Amino acid sequence: MGPMKPVIASAMAADLKEIGIDPKALPASLNKLDPEKLRKVMKTFTKALGTQCNGCHDPNDFRAPTKNKKIASRMWTDFTKALTMQDGSLLYCDSCHQGKMEFLDRHDKKALSAWMDDNFVSKMKKADKKDHSCATCHGDPIEGQIFTNLWKIPAK
Repeated sequence: MGPMKPVIASAMAADLKEIGIDPKALPASLNKLDPEKLRKVMKTFTKALGTQCNGCHDPNDFRAPTKNKKIASRMWTDFTKALTMQDGSLLYCDSCHQGKMEFLDRHDKKALSAWMDDNFVSKMKKADKKDHSCATCHGDPIEGQIFTNLWKIPAK
């Protein structure tokens, strides 16, 4: 994995508007979208994450729950819907992922922590205007393993 790229404003506002979704007022849940809109939103995910449908879906049963579908659903509600860029510009999947499904280098915890503070804390704010800090995503007390320990998504 190369160096982690800085978080940027999304380039997908026009894509979302074309789908019929207001980028500044994303639906509360992906499950609330009609199937046609949902399929179009999924195309923005594959573009933003640099993956195909089977990156999240079981190719034998697209409706089956998978770890990555659960993560994507929580990312939608806890990041994409709940946060915005500090300057008010759109935060969307491509803001962080930039064509890579996994973009965080977890080998150096100190460097990762500094990167997260510079990018997730300093460059973002909560859409509801409440205080934003590491605890926004990691809880209080801070939990490093948000997928498994906070979101209760099994490792496999």
